[in-house]
Amino acid sequence: MIKFVCDVSADIPAEIAKEKGLKVFPFYVNYPDDSFLADIDLSPKAFYEKFKSREDLPSTSQTPPQLVEDTYRELGKENQIIHICIPANGSGTFQTAKNIADELNEEGFDITVIDSKCYSMGIGYHILKAVEMAENGKTKEEIVDYLNHVYERDRAYFIVDDLTTLQKGGRIKATTMVITKLLDIKPILRTDNGKVEAFEKVKGLKKAISKMVNIAVENMADPENGEVVLLVSEADDKLEIAKKMVEEKLNPKKISTYDVGPIITCHAGMGVIGIFFEHKETEE
Repeated sequence: MIKFVCDVSADIPAEIAKEKGLKVFPFYVNYPDDSFLADIDLSPKAFYEKFKSREDLPSTSQTPPQLVEDTYRELGKENQIIHICIPANGSGTFQTAKNIADELNEEGFDITVIDSKCYSMGIGYHILKAVEMAENGKTKEEIVDYLNHVYERDRAYFIVDDLTTLQKGGRIKATTMVITKLLDIKPILRTDNGKVEAFEKVKGLKKAISKMVNIAVENMADPENGEVVLLVSEADDKLEIAKKMVEEKLNPKKISTYDVGPIITCHAGMGVIGIFFEHKETEE
């Protein structure tokens, strides 16, 4: 049997993770005077309230290596393991997990660690697809090939209220900050190989959301049979605008909404509205 492992940065709701048999590693969120386990000690909604109530920004720390090894040994006794990680460009988790997996594989375990190159449900969406593949009898090799391909192909796009949090965390260039102070310019950000980059610059929130949805119109593989995932952290007004635009411009088979969890909120701040979808295949 294949067992899937990920971490809380994938933002898969706890009830879905439990239903699908996923092992989800915790991350620590650290304030100078307080630390807690994301999505375990506090739900995303409870964390939003804590985040808003404080002026200082929290940091995050990865899963303890010993917990990774212990989990691998426990699950790997009778199973193959696929561990999908937060991007290597955004955390040391991937390299830690890879080193442990390499050592255990020499002992006879069968563990593959994959760099998701994305964030939030940009990670979780394909994990859930991979679980379905396993349930339908696909081999580990087929699933690993699928995951490596789609994480290389797909991107998430999002708009944030304030780039300060991303800039302080080193996840976006400081020069990008300047444009938000001029003429209500809203940058559309894109994940690219685990990094966050300014992809488009648009004046005004509604125009920015419209442009973000148009990116999906231009790049989504099969709207009629596909799913658009909207990512949000306390931005219900933006969510309603985005939903309406997605319905009008794409009319996909399914629109899903997921909360952006504590790990991503620590680095992107509040008021995020994002979009994720399966991209068209590019010609080689």
